[in-house]
Amino acid sequence: MQRESETVSIISITSTSIILVLGNSMIIPVLPEIRHDLQLTQVQASLILSIFSIAGAVTIPFIGYLSDRFSRKHIILASLLLYGFGGLVSGIAALVQAVLSYEGIVFGRILQGIGSAGTAPIAMAIIADLFSGNKQLKVLSLMETTNSLGKVVSPLIGACIALIMWHYVFFVFPLACGILFILFYFFVGKEEAPSEKVIFKNYVRHLGGVLKENRYYLMTSYSAGALCLYLLFGLLFYSSDVLENKFETHGFLNGVILSFPLLFLTIASFLTGNVLGKFQNYIYRIVIANFFLLSFFLLGILLNNSLWWTMLMISLISTSIGIVLPCMNAIITNSVKKKARGFVTALYGSVRFAGIALGPIVFGYFMDFSIPSILVISSVLCLLQAILCFYFLEGKKKSISLHAITNWFSIFTLSSQRKKQRG
Repeated sequence: MQRESETVSIISITSTSIILVLGNSMIIPVLPEIRHDLQLTQVQASLILSIFSIAGAVTIPFIGYLSDRFSRKHIILASLLLYGFGGLVSGIAALVQAVLSYEGIVFGRILQGIGSAGTAPIAMAIIADLFSGNKQLKVLSLMETTNSLGKVVSPLIGACIALIMWHYVFFVFPLACGILFILFYFFVGKEEAPSEKVIFKNYVRHLGGVLKENRYYLMTSYSAGALCLYLLFGLLFYSSDVLENKFETHGFLNGVILSFPLLFLTIASFLTGNVLGKFQNYIYRIVIANFFLLSFFLLGILLNNSLWWTMLMISLISTSIGIVLPCMNAIITNSVKKKARGFVTALYGSVRFAGIALGPIVFGYFMDFSIPSILVISSVLCLLQAILCFYFLEGKKKSISLHAITNWFSIFTLSSQRKKQRG
């Protein structure tokens, strides 16, 4: 009985990541229809996606502080209520079809974004609190897998609902949040409360010390997660537009085609989670190798304009992202002690949100005049990220000093001079 209760608890905790990805992934297939019906520009349409992530990114650090001071479970429950209410606001605004329908949808999306800040990012901290060792790695990887599974299912749900009426998509949020609220309330145990109430000023000072001590390690880890989500949602936004306008596929078929890259993402996350415990010593090298692959696959999109080739490359990109993200979850959650874990994991969630927000906006901007440019720029960013991971993660498990880089450069220069002298 206790084992069954733990299983339901794990399902409830990891399901917060599905709720999180519903926020954008379910909207993507119906975005062209929303844009057409409300007569929006490309940037206005992308804002329906991005404003959700921007609101979440701004809110997460504050939610992180609250989760370190109060019950993480209560924070998640309150966040689910706000998330669902925001969906209700957007749905009503869409149905009314008034002059301010677009503004109403955007306002509801802002509420959803604020609510989303207290879901999966805080659930990561709960996992780190309740589990340890190999079990913790498996649950964290399961969370990334459910996140990826949500990305697969969400476009299909959105496309199916769009067959009836795209406006109803927003009403899925209060329904899903209500179900998860009940599961979380009854089956997830309350974690141990902090032994002492932390004064905000002291908390900020402590976090400043943590971030300073681990600055290279954390900044590199954060940028890796943000870059992955930027690529994923930027390419999904690009794919949705290309399918609609270039290949003239619509509605449900769009959802089916978009689900393939996300299926690759899910499988990669699941398999990585199952074997990560055995390859912990190679976790940084796995991340580095996949950023090199991401750089290569992004350039590969330019080799052929056909639908099958484009989706193949995006599926391979999704696979590499599916391998990197579970690794980053494990790296981040174990980078600091419990006292600062809520903030550090929440801040990681914040930069992931920033990546999700930037993807559609940046790709949407370049889609008007030069897609090759953004693919080349993104490829270079992946190369730079691989180099950063090599120096600041693999190079020295926590951080690497400028002195170490200078020494490396000096040795390289000296070696080159000796070779010239011998020559």
